[in-house]
Amino acid sequence: MPGLNQKAMASIRKNQASRIIDIPLRTWSDVGDEIANQVRELVGEQKVLGTTYSYSSKYSNRKSKGKAAPRQASTSTIPDLTLTGKMLNNFRRLEVRPGANGSVGLGMTAKVHSDKMKFNADRSPSLDMLHKTKVLKPIENNISNRIGKQFDKNIRKWEKDNIILSIEK
Repeated sequence: MPGLNQKAMASIRKNQASRIIDIPLRTWSDVGDEIANQVRELVGEQKVLGTTYSYSSKYSNRKSKGKAAPRQASTSTIPDLTLTGKMLNNFRRLEVRPGANGSVGLGMTAKVHSDKMKFNADRSPSLDMLHKTKVLKPIENNISNRIGKQFDKNIRKWEKDNIILSIEK
């Protein structure tokens, strides 16, 4: 091909050049699992949703006495509606739709936990475990940073020489 640095092109074999865009998450399953892990981390461990909700005084009083529910887990009057560990562990990749426009579906594997998650989100948007700015935005930023770093790493790994293009009339 005229105008191309043939030496540089020869030094990057076709299979190497195509690997520049390789990223560690190779399948939609991997992407879904990684996002579910990050949701559990942000909501369960980092508690990004905080404690923005308070119980009614009547319920708070019953809860402090251990009479709020048949199998009440705690007597704390400070609500933590960011989901229990059991509920968060239930948040998983549910389906994968492969192909050029592939996607992954995430959610709760048990309907009871799905209902609780929906109830919390309906009660207050700040309790939505898929909160747009507190949960999804950090995940989006993390994935973008990881992809950018991987591209840079791959380019450094596979480049051998400058590729010069000449455009002639």
